[in-house]
Amino acid sequence: MIFSVSGRTLALPADAVRRFLPLPRLDRPPAAPAVVAGLFRYQGRAVPVLRLDLLFGFEAAPPELYAPLFLTDWDGRPLALLADLVFNILPIPDAELTAADPSLTFNGCAVATIPHRGPHGGPHDGGTATVIDPSRLLTEAEGRLLAAFQAMADERLARLGAPETADEPAEGTEGTAR
Repeated sequence: MIFSVSGRTLALPADAVRRFLPLPRLDRPPAAPAVVAGLFRYQGRAVPVLRLDLLFGFEAAPPELYAPLFLTDWDGRPLALLADLVFNILPIPDAELTAADPSLTFNGCAVATIPHRGPHGGPHDGGTATVIDPSRLLTEAEGRLLAAFQAMADERLARLGAPETADEPAEGTEGTAR
């Protein structure tokens, strides 16, 4: 899955993405860390939305109305990643993968680069996309903090007793990444 964040072309392995969703209304509790754009409810769980622009130290790009989300898992918990634009979902032969130098990325989250062609067959943003491993986006300590924050949000939802179907996107507004 090839997408952009703050003008940078990135990619996620399709098997790491459970779904892609349109940006829902996000709740932003005051205690949320800056890299958490907010929370939304999906299948009875509070799902934090990470702003990759802030996480990677890119130029801040506030989410637009139709910004896509990638629903993934981090340490067995749902997590959504905010992007600016999705370019394509396509198979990449192993022969086209170039290994990334893990020492050049935070937590070794950049695992490869792949060629990327623009919508008209020409190169876009230099013709490559950096493949990131979502399981390496956060350090262990950051993951524990995010899990605690998410558990508090889940507990709050349970106390409110919101109906389980309140989080399901309207029919036709979500898709699978596979």
